[in-house]
Amino acid sequence: MKHPRWQRPLFKSLVFLYILPCAALLLPFVKAGVLSLLESSLELETIFWAAYLNTIILAVGNLLLQWLVNIPAGLALSKMLPQHIARKVLYLCLLLMFLPQQALILPQYLLLDRMHLLHHAGGVVLMSAFQPFLVLIFWFGSEQIHPSLFEAAICEGASTRQCFFRIYIPMLSPYILAGSLLSVAESWNMLEQPMTFLQTDSQLVLSTYFLQQIGADPSVTAIQALLSVFPLLLVFAFAVAKLHNPNSIPLTGARFDRAAGGVIR
Repeated sequence: MKHPRWQRPLFKSLVFLYILPCAALLLPFVKAGVLSLLESSLELETIFWAAYLNTIILAVGNLLLQWLVNIPAGLALSKMLPQHIARKVLYLCLLLMFLPQQALILPQYLLLDRMHLLHHAGGVVLMSAFQPFLVLIFWFGSEQIHPSLFEAAICEGASTRQCFFRIYIPMLSPYILAGSLLSVAESWNMLEQPMTFLQTDSQLVLSTYFLQQIGADPSVTAIQALLSVFPLLLVFAFAVAKLHNPNSIPLTGARFDRAAGGVIR
């Protein structure tokens, strides 16, 4: 059975990025026997599942707030601001991408302390709202959308809100999907901010949890590591399937109703 073309890179990516590393990780435990490995899986701690849930909440919160901040920023840099100002902002985003995250820990700590958001998950989400690489991705995607599409929609009676949600967002969806994949991966592996701002056991995320597991039972840690990668696998598979299937991403969500005076629907 011949697989569709879009499934081939998905299968290869899954093999090299997940299946082979998982096989290499499990290889040392083959000698110990399958039964011993299953017994060790029963020892998964409750704190691991709490950290698992905290990581999911943190990743989803970061993603939603980053959409809210960076998608309009990309549109503004592409279509609204004067070119000389937009160019300076883009250069600043490039400069910020080379700035180590560790250099921002102290200013973020002082800011969250004054806002009374220290040791709160909302503070970590707030400090992750602006992402220069997402601004650049959404700016580049906005540059690929011709202004005549918005002009035609406005002539047909579309409002600014309708142009944004029915034309801009659907046509930007491949870039939103790619940026979301990078955002989720970065949030899932975030270490410095949770380690500094979230210090109680109930606020542990997977990165800080595994940092505390150094010297623990390696068989249990290996199973926990495999479980922690599984959501990223699902997100990655979904993103690759969408990006390689041209029929799954609409070019535009706009429909014009000329019977109603040309109003966009």
